[in-house]
Amino acid sequence: MRNIEPPNTEDRPTLTSDIRDFWSRNVNAERIMGNNVSLEQRGGEKYFEELEAQRYRSHYHLKPWINSMDKGKSVLELGCGIGMDTFSMAKNGLNVTALDLTEVGVRTARNRFEKSKFNGSFLAGNAEMLPIKDNQFDYVYSFGVLHHAANTEKTIREVYRVLSPGGTAKIMLYHRHSINELVHRITKVPFEEKDELCPVVRRFTVNEVKTMFNQFSNIHLQLEYVYGEGYGKLFSLTPKLLYKFLSKHWGWHIMITARK
Repeated sequence: MRNIEPPNTEDRPTLTSDIRDFWSRNVNAERIMGNNVSLEQRGGEKYFEELEAQRYRSHYHLKPWINSMDKGKSVLELGCGIGMDTFSMAKNGLNVTALDLTEVGVRTARNRFEKSKFNGSFLAGNAEMLPIKDNQFDYVYSFGVLHHAANTEKTIREVYRVLSPGGTAKIMLYHRHSINELVHRITKVPFEEKDELCPVVRRFTVNEVKTMFNQFSNIHLQLEYVYGEGYGKLFSLTPKLLYKFLSKHWGWHIMITARK
C-alpha cells in the first residue's frame, strides 16, 4: 500500500547520502508526477528553454521574487539544482554563488554558465555545513530545497551565519496546513516522485517557521502556490482570482523574507 512521506524525518547516519542519491536519480524540475517536462538532452538550450517555461509558468510568484533582489549584490543559492534560478539571478545582474548536494546539478549549472559566458561560482556541498566564511553575502536564496535537508534547522543557522549584517534571506519551505498536503494525504501519492518516496519532505506550520527564524531581526511570511501543473486541467481551469485567494490562505509555499 502506498503512503506519503512523513512531515518530519528523524536523522540517521546515512540520511544525507540517501538524499543525495535520490536527487541525483531524480534531477529536480525534469519531471512532474512521473512525466518528463522535456525530452531534450540534459543541458542543451532547448532543454533549459522547456524547463524554464514550465517552471515560471507554474510558479508565477517566483520571477517577481527573484527580480526583487538588487542588481550588483552578492547572492548565495542553496540547492541550485541545474541552476535555472541561478541563471535568472545572474541575468538580472547579481553576483551569484551556488551550491548543490548533487554533482549532476552543479555540473549542469556550471556548464550552462560557461557556454553562456556568464560569471558564477558553483560548489558541491551540504547546506548544513557550508564551506563559507561568516558574513559573506547580501542575499541567501533557496527555493523549495531546505525542507529536503537532513536537518533543516541547521541549514537556517548556516543561512544566518553567512549573511552579511543587514543581509536578506529569501527561502521557500513547504506548508503543512495546505490544500496540497490534504490532497496528498487523501490520495497517498508521494510528494516528489509519483512512485518513489523522497527520503525527506518536511512540511512546516507558520509558527514553526517563525521559531526557526527567530534570530533574524525582521521576518515576512507569505503563502503562495495552492497547487501546480501536476493537478492537470484543474490548475489551468482555476480562475486566477480564486487561485490567488486559495494560495493566500492554504498555499503550499511559505515564502520567507528575513533580514539579518
